[in-house]
Amino acid sequence: MAALVFLHALLGLFLLVAVPALALGGLWGFFRPLPARFYTLLRGTAWVAILQVVLGFALFLGGLRPKEGLHLLYGLLLAAGLHYLGGLQPGGWFYQGLREPPKRPEFFVALGLLFALGLVLRVYFTGR
Repeated sequence: MAALVFLHALLGLFLLVAVPALALGGLWGFFRPLPARFYTLLRGTAWVAILQVVLGFALFLGGLRPKEGLHLLYGLLLAAGLHYLGGLQPGGWFYQGLREPPKRPEFFVALGLLFALGLVLRVYFTGR
């Protein structure tokens, strides 16, 4: 169980660094298209967040509880949000699934990453 707690904390620190860095890089999306490499990093970070959520719920079922129950909800919202933002790349799974895809999805990715920045801070401070 201690190894899962350590891994959960380590992935949390990664997200605490990666999401603000992505949000800062995503600001470029307000002005220009984002490069494909950016979306690759975003999708990789989303998978780290999904693994973080899986570990969190495993710890929860194992009897460990966060300081506040909202920690679980914030983590789930962050992982889902990052996953959908990564799919907004032109040609991505979410972009293709939209009936009328936006002409500039980068704008929505930039806004979504600013929201994700707030979520990652809430996840961190409600779980301590």
